[in-house]
Amino acid sequence: MHPAPPPHRWDTASTTGREKAALRASAVAAARERERAGMSRTRAAAEVAAGLGVAPATVRRWLARADGDAECTPAARLVDRPKSGRPPAVWTQPGAEDAWRIWRSDYLRLEAPGAAACWRRVAAIGSVRGWRLPSVASFVRRMRAETRAAEVVRAREGRIAALGTHPSQTRTVAALRPLEIVSGDGYRHNLFVHLPGGRIGRPISWVWQDVRTRRILALRSAETESADLVRLAFSDVCRREGVPAAVVVDNTRAASARWLMGAATRRGRRRAPETETAGLFELLGVQVIHTSVDRTAAGKARGRGQAKPVERAFLDLGEEIDRHPRAAGAYCGRSVSAKPENYGSRALDWETFGAIAADGVRAYNARRGRRMEAAAGRSIDETWADEIRTTPIRRLTRAQAALLLLAAEPARVQRDGTFQLAAGRAAGLPANRYHAPELAEVAGQQVVARFDPADLHGPVEVHDLDGRWLATAECLLPVGFADAAGAREHARAQRRHLRALDQADRERERIDDLLDRAGAAPPPAPAAEPKVVRPIRTAAVEHPDAARRRQAWDRIKRGIRAG
Repeated sequence: MHPAPPPHRWDTASTTGREKAALRASAVAAARERERAGMSRTRAAAEVAAGLGVAPATVRRWLARADGDAECTPAARLVDRPKSGRPPAVWTQPGAEDAWRIWRSDYLRLEAPGAAACWRRVAAIGSVRGWRLPSVASFVRRMRAETRAAEVVRAREGRIAALGTHPSQTRTVAALRPLEIVSGDGYRHNLFVHLPGGRIGRPISWVWQDVRTRRILALRSAETESADLVRLAFSDVCRREGVPAAVVVDNTRAASARWLMGAATRRGRRRAPETETAGLFELLGVQVIHTSVDRTAAGKARGRGQAKPVERAFLDLGEEIDRHPRAAGAYCGRSVSAKPENYGSRALDWETFGAIAADGVRAYNARRGRRMEAAAGRSIDETWADEIRTTPIRRLTRAQAALLLLAAEPARVQRDGTFQLAAGRAAGLPANRYHAPELAEVAGQQVVARFDPADLHGPVEVHDLDGRWLATAECLLPVGFADAAGAREHARAQRRHLRALDQADRERERIDDLLDRAGAAPPPAPAAEPKVVRPIRTAAVEHPDAARRRQAWDRIKRGIRAG
């Protein structure tokens, strides 16, 4: 690829410079007209110069320049040449270049000091060394002339801000269908609410949005952002609308939890062990797309918000929910410097906040006149209704729908059919134990326990590593050391367990006895029956041992009935 040619003087000239060049071109044309009439160049130049009020030598120079480049118009040839690259006189003074280097290094820092403050620090040094400094404006002008604006942004605002000096990528959704890609992210509301935990704070909502139509598919709120919040919001999408083909999430810990991602790559959050189980997205066949991560000068990762379309919806949701008339007095502002005058005068109860959030989502989806690519003036609800009718949707089975409400954790089964879950471990207390009699058959093996994190004392569904269901385990709650009722219940459970084992043992002994008396030889293979039989009519003759055989079989039958 050949480098682009340098721009012509006419392309970089100002409007005033081009007007001057056009005037010179008209003067040159008038002088040449006189030359063609038989007048000498000197006299022609003198007459034209008298009319313009310039020296005849000036017109002669214009004529010489106009005859130079045959590929350009006369006006382009007569535009002023750029000024020479020599620095202004103020920068030729002793110490000026040293002052410039000191000022430039001070000015191009991430702390972004002011130009005047940097000049004062340089002036303090110059007063000792006897420098004569240019003015602050001269320093700023030289900075603009010698340093690109993008370099200034990178030096004073950082790497992430410098990304804004590069053109962003425009993406189209013309090839997408509804529910093909769903974008999700968390939004911290600017409202004071009585949270379920009892304190007053700002709730957070996880929002799933369809990328094609920009429809808000689900919004779930909680006290903090967690994997449970992401999972429950995703279950709302799957149960109400269908299972999406792919999801777009960022590097947040909630969306990178092992319950959701399993053994998939979690953006360096932690290393997945070899025995890691499949996550929810993998079980449902949902592809996970991670957004780009930008790193600051200090190496810290920061998500790229413009890569998630749902980020744009947060502006509208803030208007529809946070500034709703029913939330008056509870709004706290978008920052500490934007607090309203009635800041902290009220806090919404949790039920009221939930109703306002639901109304805000409905208002967002129903607003008409949308200028999005797919909507084209319609509302998001109308766009969704028109396109979802012709879109194949994956639906969940009942087992899959129940699976969405359960978290997963690997566990190893003990000899007595019990296992422990780390999710139920509290500070200073052991983990919860769960038991199912069927699990004794897989003692020593690792299984997958699926449970509801909100009810760790409830039943737990146990599957093998291939996803096959094994049993439903119950939680074995610990009892007090002197709890007699708990001890009696445990003793009863032990007796029931032993009775079941004794009954199985007696059944085995009875079957063994019957086999000993009836003979352990395998029965003969059945003979093939012919399809066509011709009877032979003869006189009936009884075998001599027939009576003895009947008596023996009668004794065997009586023994079986007595057993």
